[in-house]
Amino acid sequence: MERLSVFVAPISSCPTVPIEETIRASRDHLQMANYMDHLLVVDEFTRASTGGCVMGGYEMHTIAREAGLVEPGNEIAANWTGILVELGYLTHGPPPAGDQRPIPPGRMWTGIELQRVNDYRVTGRGREEADRMRRLAREQRTDAALGLGFPNLTQRWMDDGQRGAILAPLAGLQAGLDTGSNGAAIGAAKDLVEAACKIQIERAGGSFGRGDSLPTLFKAVREADGTQAPGEEVTKSLAATVQRLAELRNAVGAGHGQASVLQVGGREALLAATAAIGVAGFVLAER
Repeated sequence: MERLSVFVAPISSCPTVPIEETIRASRDHLQMANYMDHLLVVDEFTRASTGGCVMGGYEMHTIAREAGLVEPGNEIAANWTGILVELGYLTHGPPPAGDQRPIPPGRMWTGIELQRVNDYRVTGRGREEADRMRRLAREQRTDAALGLGFPNLTQRWMDDGQRGAILAPLAGLQAGLDTGSNGAAIGAAKDLVEAACKIQIERAGGSFGRGDSLPTLFKAVREADGTQAPGEEVTKSLAATVQRLAELRNAVGAGHGQASVLQVGGREALLAATAAIGVAGFVLAER
C-alpha cells in the first residue's frame, strides 16, 4: 500500500525552489488549497462565462471564495493569480493609461497588483494543465476505489483542524495495517468515520452530542442529506456497515478497559479499513 504523505504547499511566501518544481510537488492531494486549485476554478469559471474571462480583482477573489478555497477576507488569491500569470497559465490586459510602474514577478503579487490589471484569461497552456489535473484526479479516485492507492479524503473546503481530524486516523490506520496491530487499525477505522461524520454534520449546520454513537452520527449525516432517490438504498446499506464497524471496534476493545478482548486477524482489519475509507469518502464527498 502506498505510504500516506502530507504536503502543504507554500502559499504566502516566495518558493525557495524553481516554481515548476513547486507545482509538481503540490500534486500530492493531501494538502491545503493552492494556486493550482485556483487555476481549476478560474478555468471552470471562464469556460462557463459568456465573456471567457475574469473581469478584475474583485471577481477573482469572489471565485476563490465561492469555490471554498479561501475564507472571507483572505486575499491569497492575488498571490495565486500572479503565480499563474508567471507560469504562463493566465494572461491579462495592460495597466490603465498613466500607470507606468513595472509589474513585479507574479509570486510577489498582492491585492494591489491584482487590481492594476483586468481581463484575466486562461491561456492554451493553462487549459491543458487544468485538463491534465482533472484527469489525474479522476485516475486517483479510480485507483483508490479499486484498492490501488491510498485515497484522498481531505477536501479543499476543509480548514486546518478538519484536515487534521481526518489525517490523524488515516495515519493510525496506515500504521496499524503496516505493523499488524489489527486492533489499533480497527480503532482508527472507526475514528476515521466518526471524524468524517462530525465534520459533515457541522458543515451542514447541524450539531451532535459528545456521547453520540457512530451509528447515530451517520444517521444525522443521512438526515442532513435528505432523500437521495435511487442512492438511498445504497446509503441504507452503508448504515448497516457503520453499525457493524462500531460493534467490531467495541468487541476488539481498543480504547476500552475490558478484561478480555476479541483477537482479530489482518483480514478483519483490512476489511474494516476498506469499509471505513469507503464510508468516509461517501460522507465527505462534495454535495
